[in-house]
Amino acid sequence: MISEKLKSLFKNNEFQDLGFGSKAGGSGRLLNRDGSFNLKRKGQSFLQSFSPYHWLISISWQHFLLVIVLLYFTMNLLYAFIYYFLGVETHLAGAITNTEQEKFMEAFFFSAQTLTTVGYGRISPIGFFSSFIAAMEALTGVLSFALVTGILYGRFSKPTANILFSDNAIFAPYRNINAFMFRIINGRSNQLIEIEVQVTMSYTTREENNTTQRRYAQLKLERDKVNFFPMTWTIVHPIDSNSPLEGLSIKDLEDADAEFFIIIKAFDDTFCQTVYSRGSYKSNELLSGVKFVPNFANDPDGSTVLFLDKINDHIPAPLN
Repeated sequence: MISEKLKSLFKNNEFQDLGFGSKAGGSGRLLNRDGSFNLKRKGQSFLQSFSPYHWLISISWQHFLLVIVLLYFTMNLLYAFIYYFLGVETHLAGAITNTEQEKFMEAFFFSAQTLTTVGYGRISPIGFFSSFIAAMEALTGVLSFALVTGILYGRFSKPTANILFSDNAIFAPYRNINAFMFRIINGRSNQLIEIEVQVTMSYTTREENNTTQRRYAQLKLERDKVNFFPMTWTIVHPIDSNSPLEGLSIKDLEDADAEFFIIIKAFDDTFCQTVYSRGSYKSNELLSGVKFVPNFANDPDGSTVLFLDKINDHIPAPLN
């Protein structure tokens, strides 16, 4: 299942796991390309494991806005049905209704005005029941918008790194040897300083009792820290006699179910906080015998132009 090279690597230089343990993963990846863990949690009820605040902070902006719009219309529909069944003619003064559809629409838009506390004044509740419901709806609206405002602030103020990874990691010629490489780039125009990167290879071994164990080995990098990060950074692990990748092919890594974990730490000058980014590469995302080409050019005005969409560009390059 794996070469004797990697077996001896573990015996000679054992490395503590990253938190996944020695049994996790099977034939799948442990860390998704977007940095999330490839993990399913079971054994708890939905209410025990679900955190609305964490979920609303973590989902994408498109999903967040969709949830807010759906909640807004759902609450309005709920109160609109209550007003409708109470009787629009008898409980909402100023409502203009000729058909049942117009009755419901008047109830719906009165609900929207009450929920948002706009209150145009054309329609007003009549009697205790409709007034009480309108008061409860106004309270619901005030609390709801306060919660949404707080979550919006949390989303905007949450420091995150938008570091882009090349689609593939490559085996390329490097000086008089070869190297394992991939490229990263800051996807935003903000300033990141004191960038640190750590790359760890995960692989499996077949033990004498015919069980499978997952092992880990940290890869020594040509440079694991830079002070500034305005350009593309090509992360390089030289494959020398001390490298666990020496003499291994992509097929060997595939047989070993290898996965390369990347952890990036940086200081965000905008938020004045430390941010992190994670990623990984599996054997099917590795290329051999190619090298990256520069993705920047000099502008006539003396500045440097960086092409973010060319982070993956590479050309053939025979290995040493």
